[in-house]
Amino acid sequence: MVKKEHGAPELARLPPDHATKSKSAQDFTAQRRASAWPVHRWPLERFFAQTRTRVHLPLSYLARDGLATRTVHPGEDVNHAVYRFYAEEAKGGRVNYVHADSVDERRHEYLGPDPRVAGYYTDSRGELHVRWWDGFLGDQWMEEGKWTMEVDWDGSKWIEK
Repeated sequence: MVKKEHGAPELARLPPDHATKSKSAQDFTAQRRASAWPVHRWPLERFFAQTRTRVHLPLSYLARDGLATRTVHPGEDVNHAVYRFYAEEAKGGRVNYVHADSVDERRHEYLGPDPRVAGYYTDSRGELHVRWWDGFLGDQWMEEGKWTMEVDWDGSKWIEK
């Protein structure tokens, strides 16, 4: 039992059942997919780095051709840094999902037919990994694997980890 400040006792809220947790994770995933921004267009939302950290950027779909890292500094917009990286010219030799010919290739063309940034995952070192959503393929991936939303119970509701 937990006591309210005004005297009346209240039962502590226990986490709901597993089905509710799964539903919350599905809702968070749908929200991430709906708000994902296409990497070939200037991002409308800003996401500022709180500390100096690195962003891991795959060079191709499922990072089959490796990863690049870019350092971002406190106050720098991570979304704009990601956009600028993928807007740069690229060298051929890999599967290009956008152009069959090698005319004016950009880095984002190797990520899939419709790569969108659905958010970021922060690892134990505080480094950022891009969560990708490809609307054409219907695939959500992050570097070499797939990503899923994880949720935690905060005492009153499910929150995104």
